[in-house]
Amino acid sequence: MSFDSINARRDPSMKLKLSCLAFFVLFAAIAPGTLSAQYLHPKITSKETTIRNVVVLPAKVEIVKQSMKGPEGMAAESDLLSTRITQLTTEILAAKHISALTGAAATLSDPDSQKKYTLSDLQSRYDALLPKIARKPKDVKKGRFSMGDEVLNLNLDKTADAIIFIRGQGQNLTKGKTAYAILNPFSFTFPYLLLTIGIVDAHTGEVLVFTQPVWPIEATNKNEKALRMLIEKSLKKLPAAP
Repeated sequence: MSFDSINARRDPSMKLKLSCLAFFVLFAAIAPGTLSAQYLHPKITSKETTIRNVVVLPAKVEIVKQSMKGPEGMAAESDLLSTRITQLTTEILAAKHISALTGAAATLSDPDSQKKYTLSDLQSRYDALLPKIARKPKDVKKGRFSMGDEVLNLNLDKTADAIIFIRGQGQNLTKGKTAYAILNPFSFTFPYLLLTIGIVDAHTGEVLVFTQPVWPIEATNKNEKALRMLIEKSLKKLPAAP
């Protein structure tokens, strides 16, 4: 039994990840590049709600290196990639005339700020909701997901329209593992980066946008062009601010 199959039994989110990856492998040859799905709340598609100012929370992206001995953690690389993805997301939103309130994000991340405890609780609430969204992402289009008005506890600037949560998982391969994957194509072993971006109403807690792109790339912040394209495509349907 493989490492992934063992962990799928222990962790339901692992089963979800493996399902996404299996889907990717089946269709990558037909539609190479990014596989992305974007789901918008009716308030966004009808333009009842317009997103102009957002608070982009620090991304949480975890990557591992797969070797012939098994998976190895990449904590430092994960932190660097998380930081770069946060920056790129901010830049891409700016191109849509959506401003990131950097001052608000800095205050929330300040270890001396009392808001850090409220933020930690909110992050946990989102992480608890994420598996439910990922199982039925189309329900975002029906307005069925919300974090509740607890988002108001952050006491964000009144101009903030939404809060952005970014989560990700990635896998890189050693040279030995790459050679093994080439010789065993049905092992479903390949480098990838799976991101989820959730945009939550800063006043009501409603999930306004959810996107989950997958790309067969080395999960590294050095892969600038691919990372930018991945995020741009995942936010393509998000309307630009007037």
